[in-house]
Amino acid sequence: MEQCRNTRRFTQKNVGFCNIDQPVLGRSLAPTEHVTAAIGYVRLHGRNYEQWFDSDNRNDRYNYLYNERELAGWKERIESVAQRAQTTYVITNNHFESKAGVNALELKAMISGSRVFAPPTLLQKYPELRRIADPAEDTPVPTNMELPLKDAPS
Repeated sequence: MEQCRNTRRFTQKNVGFCNIDQPVLGRSLAPTEHVTAAIGYVRLHGRNYEQWFDSDNRNDRYNYLYNERELAGWKERIESVAQRAQTTYVITNNHFESKAGVNALELKAMISGSRVFAPPTLLQKYPELRRIADPAEDTPVPTNMELPLKDAPS
């Protein structure tokens, strides 16, 4: 109930809401798909339950690689957010050992339904990416990294 009240306040004040994925511990937020302003925002931190609060190194909490099923759930949420926002940003923050890059490319391929380009070094470290990605050096990579999720207005 409190969350609904807060999202209404955000909408009234045109304040964007950050939909996050993190380990759901205690009273932390479960995954959402709120849109409260023109900007839709999704941030995936990873689900490293074991290291989230019990770690000597802050990077340990972000040492998490999402699996295909987990990303598919976020694909649906991202598309829902994108349908209701003018612009949607998706940030993968599970940055340890380039896992954010891997999951960002996997999401991009899922959403676009097309193969993506990946840095050759990332393909070497994560050869499973070859099922969806080609080496970026073999083909010119567009400088515009935006991925349209809905038709542009005519």
